[in-house]
Amino acid sequence: MNQAARLAVGSRLADGWPRLLPALALLLLIAACGSGKNNKASTSQNGRLATPTPTLSAQDLLNAAIQTTNDLSSFHFVLTHENGSTPIANGISMTRADGDFQKPDRFKAKVTGTLTGFTVDVNAINVGDQVWINLTGNKYTPLANGVGAAAILDPNNGVLKALKGVKNPQIVGHEKLNGVDTTIVAGDVDAGDLTALAQNAQAGKQVKGKAWIGDADHRLYRLRIDGPLNDSEPANIARIIDLSQFNEKLDIQPPPQ
Repeated sequence: MNQAARLAVGSRLADGWPRLLPALALLLLIAACGSGKNNKASTSQNGRLATPTPTLSAQDLLNAAIQTTNDLSSFHFVLTHENGSTPIANGISMTRADGDFQKPDRFKAKVTGTLTGFTVDVNAINVGDQVWINLTGNKYTPLANGVGAAAILDPNNGVLKALKGVKNPQIVGHEKLNGVDTTIVAGDVDAGDLTALAQNAQAGKQVKGKAWIGDADHRLYRLRIDGPLNDSEPANIARIIDLSQFNEKLDIQPPPQ
């Protein structure tokens, strides 16, 4: 990319970034359904019927996943797309995001996307209500209207609203994911609850969600959302987010000026 192209890309990214950060951050806390595991009563060695382990409903486990996510002090995430991308602004489409969140209000990420045929990588740092972006070199540019990362924990909007509105959660399988035993749960989500992910998400449009929830700790390890959030997206688009490195010590600071 020549210098003129880089300057044009940087200008468009700076204009569109305030809308990108909440979409990225809110994606980190999306979980479309609860999980459960059936446990039948067993017989002890002395022949007596052992007390069965209580079986949690899908909704109970969904509630547990919401709570464990809110209780995290930090986590790492990788967001990817299949068969599409998420438009941000001014022709920019995000395909991947890789970053860390530090509670209550610190966030950093590397975002990969496309703009006018070019692949662009943008680094971002968010502290409180201030956001800085970096396209090339070591210089970060502050944005006048930064979005606080703490907004991702707002129980009345975005992800948590979607979690609380999940319909028909059910267990669909089990899988060892990166060495962790998980239960896969599925449910229906109204795209209208995901406007933080795509500003033009259409209310009443149903998408499918799958969540991989840890059997031992009820943490969310993976979330997959299948289906378009609006009529302009491909029918087979999917968004996948993997969470890891829970509660690790982070020290996200503003970039040097």
